[in-house]
Amino acid sequence: MGGDLNSARQLAKEFTCSKRAAAAAVLAIVLAIVLASAALAASTTTLLPATTNTTAPSGSDQAAGSEDLTTRCLTCHSQEYLGTVQDDKGTQNLYIDSAAYHDSAHGLLPCNACHTGFSHDPHKMVNNAEFFRQTANEACRNCHDDQFEMYKQSYHGTLSRGGTAAGEKAPICIDCHGTHAIQKVGTLEYKQSISDVCGKCHGGREATFLDTYHGKAITLGRESAATCVDCHGAHSILPVSNPQSTLSEANILPTCQKCHPDASKGFSTFLVHVKPTSTKAPLIVFAVAVFYLLMIIAVFAFGGIHTLLYIYRGLKDGMYFGKGGGH
Repeated sequence: MGGDLNSARQLAKEFTCSKRAAAAAVLAIVLAIVLASAALAASTTTLLPATTNTTAPSGSDQAAGSEDLTTRCLTCHSQEYLGTVQDDKGTQNLYIDSAAYHDSAHGLLPCNACHTGFSHDPHKMVNNAEFFRQTANEACRNCHDDQFEMYKQSYHGTLSRGGTAAGEKAPICIDCHGTHAIQKVGTLEYKQSISDVCGKCHGGREATFLDTYHGKAITLGRESAATCVDCHGAHSILPVSNPQSTLSEANILPTCQKCHPDASKGFSTFLVHVKPTSTKAPLIVFAVAVFYLLMIIAVFAFGGIHTLLYIYRGLKDGMYFGKGGGH
């Protein structure tokens, strides 16, 4: 009986020692994790300076672009009386509508995300429009690299590398999307503005588009109606003669079938950018348009003459003054 008691005490001692050793080991592991976390936090703080400080004092050595300078930029540029600056492209307004900017697709981005190289200190006036255009291109590319690569391979992108079309330089990102009030893609307002944007360079084309069902539907607010970019493409626009174009002979029907799944080959022959009364229009289109106009003139002329004769007869017979006719 005494031996059993001694054995039990021995086992209890061994269990207690094991329990203490395990607890010590767990404590050591926890302490090591805490110390490692503290060391990591300290190194991160050292390597990654704050990026949202907007109140850095003048003369700060912090690199431009490492802080949000929007508040400082809009302190001056949101004032309507700020004025304009002359560059080699004409007069540029220095005023920025802060409300429109914050509501734009880039409203959450700081100014210096696009205007690279500027600091919060008073900056030197830049009056070289080509500098701004090149800076804008690179700024867009930083976030929209895929779209920029498509643009580079497009007709517009090819022209931007030194070529011209009808004496005009090719548009870059900001010419189509704008600058401080960039609209959010997919909204009705954005879709309704596309024909005007394209029309800035392709004068007359927007008018012929607006005469079609697509143009009238998008004007009246139908978001699903096709716009220029649905047919021609957006960033990868190519001439129709290019086999890769969305409107080439091989691709035009699949392009139409994106909205009209049952479209046949004949469907894709519909003429869009045609002014019917122009002598450059196909003969059948021109003939139908002229006949239509002549019919309108004839109908209104007949109706007008008939009405005038009716009024004349009424005056002659005294129908309008209560005299009445004698018959």
